[in-house]
This record gives sequence, structure tokens and C-alpha cells, in this order.
Amino acid sequence: MSATVRVLPALIAVSIGALAFKGVDVAQAFAEANEAADQATSAKPETQLTSGIADAAFQKAGAPPEAGGEDAAKCIPAIDYASETGISEQEVLVLRSLSDRRQALDEREAGLETREQMAAAAEVRLDDQISKLKSLEGDVQKLLAAMEAKRDERMVALVKTYEAMKAKDAARIFDGMDDKVLLELAKSMKPANLAAVLAAMDSKRAESLTRMLASLAQPPQSLDELQKSEG
Repeated sequence: MSATVRVLPALIAVSIGALAFKGVDVAQAFAEANEAADQATSAKPETQLTSGIADAAFQKAGAPPEAGGEDAAKCIPAIDYASETGISEQEVLVLRSLSDRRQALDEREAGLETREQMAAAAEVRLDDQISKLKSLEGDVQKLLAAMEAKRDERMVALVKTYEAMKAKDAARIFDGMDDKVLLELAKSMKPANLAAVLAAMDSKRAESLTRMLASLAQPPQSLDELQKSEG
């Protein structure tokens, strides 16, 4: 009986010691939990200036961008020019249309001015060429007039030469002369000298020359004949 009484107090003492250690552990855990809660409560909230620091650092470290970035960009509001300028959106569209139209007209006007300048330059060159051609034509006309005058001088000298010859000698030359040259000489000779030469010429040749001289007295039947007779 006495042995049993001695063991029981020992068990009670051991149980009380174990409970005491358990209570110390619980109190320590509770104290640590309260300290963590106080630290979380006393932490300063993230401000607007520091709100993007963590994300920026994360992205700089090579983290992939968050999904939905394009949608977020689309959600950014556009600048409302109509409200800023005090006019309606329709009026803004009209003004833009007028501005585009004005720009198109300016470009077209610039193109027309360029073409007008090119046309004016071409006209100046054409006038210069025409002036040069007229000057050249005048020089040619002067040259032809000088040649014609020289030809007439030579023809006059030939006529005087044949008039000074004996009729028989002149007739012999006229018989073998070209019709065109013969006609030029005969029409310029004096009638008396020509008559003497015709009398000494071959009859057929004299008749042909007479017909050619008679044709000169008739008016031309067409413009071509007039030009030929003048030439």
C-alpha cells in the first residue's frame, strides 16, 4: 500500500512538469504570431511612386509580360481634340477634309505652274527658232535675188553679143542651141536683129522658135504654167 502511495505522487509530478513545458511552448507560439501580425499591420502601403518598382524590376530581370497587355493599351483613352478646341467631332472631320482638299489643290496648282513654265520655255525656244528661220529665209532670198540679177546681166551681155554678130553666123549657132536658152536670147533681142537671124536659120528651126515666142504672148492656162513662165 505504501509503495503504491509513493509511485502516484511521482506520476503526478511528472504530468505537471510535462504540462508546464507544453504551456511554455504554446505561449511562445502565440507571442510570435502576435509579433508577425503587428509587423504586417505597421507596414506602409505601396504608394503611386513605388507601385511599379517591383513590376519594373521583374520585367527588367527578363520576366515575360503579363497577358492582356494589348487590351490594356486599347483601354487608354484617346485625346479628345473636339472638347479641347470647343468644336464638335463632325466639325473636326469637316476641317480635316477641307485641309486634305486644300493640300491636293496646292499640289495640283504646283503641277500646273510647272507645266506652264515648261510650255513658256518651249514657246520661247520655238520663237527663237522661227526667228532664225526667218533670218535664214531672208538671207536665201537675198542670195537668189543676187543670182538672178547676175544671170540677167549675163543674159543681157549674151544678147548684145549675138546682136553684134552677123545674122548668118548667129543663125548657125541658134540652129543647134537648146530651146530654153534660145527662147531666152530671142525674146530679149531687138526685133530687127531677131528678124535677120530668123531669116538665116533653118526653116523648121525658125518655125519652132516662132511658135515658142508666140506662146509667151498667150496668158497661162493654169497656175502651174504661170509659175513655170515666171521661173
